[in-house]
Amino acid sequence: MTDIKGTTGNLNTLAGEIDNRRLYAATFAADAAETVRDLKIGAELNHLCISRRLDADKYPLALKEMKNQVEEAGGPERVIMHGPFTELCPASIDHLAVELAFLRLGQAYDSCVELGVKRMVVHTGYMPLIYFKEWHLQRSLEFWKKFMADKPADFQLYIENVFEDEPYMMKDLIDGLDDPRISMCLDVGHANALTADDMPVEKWIEVLGKRIHHMHLHNNDGKNDLHAPVTEGVMDMASVLAAVAAECDAPTMTIESRTCRESAEWILGKR
Repeated sequence: MTDIKGTTGNLNTLAGEIDNRRLYAATFAADAAETVRDLKIGAELNHLCISRRLDADKYPLALKEMKNQVEEAGGPERVIMHGPFTELCPASIDHLAVELAFLRLGQAYDSCVELGVKRMVVHTGYMPLIYFKEWHLQRSLEFWKKFMADKPADFQLYIENVFEDEPYMMKDLIDGLDDPRISMCLDVGHANALTADDMPVEKWIEVLGKRIHHMHLHNNDGKNDLHAPVTEGVMDMASVLAAVAAECDAPTMTIESRTCRESAEWILGKR
């Protein structure tokens, strides 16, 4: 992979806007705990991404681990929950699959309540070549409206792109939901790996703009979802962050690479 550091000038002009209050580390990173502690950034909990960890025999350990991470991060206001996504398709054709998604995501929300966490990232569950986009959009609108119907005003849901190959369906979803509690989590690594060359990540940012309230940052080779550090890949992360500064309203950002300290230091202007 290509080292992209320095390709578009000095990141320090952006680092002044991206301080440690806006930056988070995904807890699956091998060095997440010490990076959160040393750099005083937040944490995005990945303990429930694999939905079976919500089972009764596994959940107590997951909850204990999450409570420890919340404490290390400085409290629930410095934590974001990543909801479960394994085999979960909220817009599924089969109603039983929809019910499973509703159950698992509801269990994750209950965990948020128990931990005092008020923000959760969720996947769309979109499967290309299986769902027509019109079907997926309509079913998604129905699902998320129902899911959020009983949630409090201060709970924030961030809907993340995964297999989407363009930003317009996500734009229509956020606009159609028209709920101040629901916004976009732009995963730049997914967009970079799954989008045609004429739809760069900067275009996603331009289209989605202020709908983006949270982001996942990691790099790749443009073809595979490698979750590499932000400085290792074909994506020019300085250009991406410049587009964010121009088009968005200071979204929070989670480093979602397999190791995170180097990326965090680069973003904060410490490298």
